[in-house]
Amino acid sequence: MTTIDRTTAPQPGAPRPYHFPHVVRRTLDNGLRLLVAENHNAPLVSMRTLFHSGADYDTPELAGLASLTSELLDEGAGSRDAVRLAEDLGLLGASLGSGADWDASYVSVDSLSRTFDEALAIFADVNRRPMLPESSLDRVRSERLMELLQQKDDPGAIAGKRFSHLIYGRGTYGNTVIGNPESVARITVDDVRRYYATHFVPNNGSIVVAGDVDAEKALDGLARCFSDWPAVEVPPRPKISPKANEASRIYLIDRPTAVQSEIRVGHIGIARSTEDYFALSVMNALLGGVFNSRINLNLREKHGYTYGARSVFAFRRQAGPFVVSAPVRNEVTRESVTEVLAELRRIRTGDVEKRELEDTKNYIMGSFPSTVQSSSDIAGRVLDMELNDLPQNYFDRYRENIGAVSKQAVEHVAQKYIDPDRVIVVIVGNAAQIREPLLALEMPIHELDIEGQAIA
Repeated sequence: MTTIDRTTAPQPGAPRPYHFPHVVRRTLDNGLRLLVAENHNAPLVSMRTLFHSGADYDTPELAGLASLTSELLDEGAGSRDAVRLAEDLGLLGASLGSGADWDASYVSVDSLSRTFDEALAIFADVNRRPMLPESSLDRVRSERLMELLQQKDDPGAIAGKRFSHLIYGRGTYGNTVIGNPESVARITVDDVRRYYATHFVPNNGSIVVAGDVDAEKALDGLARCFSDWPAVEVPPRPKISPKANEASRIYLIDRPTAVQSEIRVGHIGIARSTEDYFALSVMNALLGGVFNSRINLNLREKHGYTYGARSVFAFRRQAGPFVVSAPVRNEVTRESVTEVLAELRRIRTGDVEKRELEDTKNYIMGSFPSTVQSSSDIAGRVLDMELNDLPQNYFDRYRENIGAVSKQAVEHVAQKYIDPDRVIVVIVGNAAQIREPLLALEMPIHELDIEGQAIA
C-alpha cells in the first residue's frame, strides 16, 4: 500500500506548452489593418477596433475629449437610435462597449458565433456612422461632471492627478483621461464630431476578430463592411514633456479630516516597447507588483502600516510613470515613505535570493495562460501587439522570456529605471498631523491645494 506524506506540499509539474492562436492579417487599400485569430473553445466571437488616438491628443483646454467622444459611440449609429441599437444587440445576444485610454480609443462587440454577420453589421455602423447626438452629450457631460465632483473628495484620485501633473505638466499625460470640470464643461458637440472625424478613420485603425470563426470568411466580411471607408490624414502624435527632477521633493495636500494619508512615490518610467520589458516585469513583481512583493510585505505584514501597497510601471506608447502607492495611517506617514525609499534602494543592490526570483517568475508564468483563455482575452492581446508594435510571436515566447530573466537582469533594470534620489512624493492627508514628522526626511516640502496650486 502506497503512503502519502501529507506534511510536504507536492512539487509543481512542468508548465504545459502554450501556443498563442495564429493571427491572419490583411490590410485594406484605405490603410485599415484586419487581424483574425481563430479560437474554437466556445461559440463566441469578440470584435475590437483600435484607433491609435486617445487622451494623448487632448489639449489642456479640452481634456476629456477623447473619452467623451468614445463614450458617445453607443448613443445611436446608422439608422438605429440608442434605444434601437441596444434592443437589436440584445436580440442577438451581443454586447457593445467603447472607451479611450491614454494611447488609443476602442470599440468592442461580443456576440455568439451564429450571429456574427448581424453583429458585424452593427459593429460597422458604430465605427463608421455614429450619430453623436448633442442631447446625449449633455447627459454624458452631466454624469462626467458629477464623477469629477465626487473625485474632489477622494484622496486617492487627488493624489493620482497631482502626481501625473507634477511629472508631465499640462501637456500629454499631464491631464487625466476623463478631464477636469472646466475642460469637460467647455466641450461642445462640434468638438466631439471634429475629434471623431479626425481620429476615427481607417488609416488610424486596426480591427481584431477573435473566436469561433473561419479566418478567411471573417476577413472577407470585414472587407465588405469597411473597404469603402475613406482614409483621412491623421495629425502627428503629441510628444510627452516630462519635467526635469534634479532632487526628491515632497508635495503635501491637506485634507484636515483625513484619518490616513494617500502616498505616491515615483518618477518618469519607460515606454511599453522597451527591450527591457520582461526584466522590468519581473523586477517590479519582486518590488511591489504582486501581493507577496517586498513593499507590501514590508508595509503591511511587517509594520502594519497599510492594508495594501503596490508599485507599477504604467507602460504606455510613450514613457508612462513609475509609481508606488499606499494608503497608510496618518501617524506612520513619514515611516512609510522611509520604508518605500529603502525598498527602492535595496532592489537596486542586486539583493535578490534565488528562491525569491524563481517563485516570482513561476507566478508570472503560471498565471499567464489564464489571461489568454477566452476570445475576449485573445482579442485584447492582439490589440496589445498592434498598439505597441510587438513581434507576431510575442505571446508564444512570453513565458520563455520571463523564465530567462536573471538576477543580473533584475539588478540592471532596477539601477537603470529606478532612482530613489530623484522621486516625487505626493501625500494627501492631515497636514497638521504629518507635516512636522516629514521634515525628518530632509526633502523640500511644497504644500498644494487639491487643484495643484501652491499654498503660501
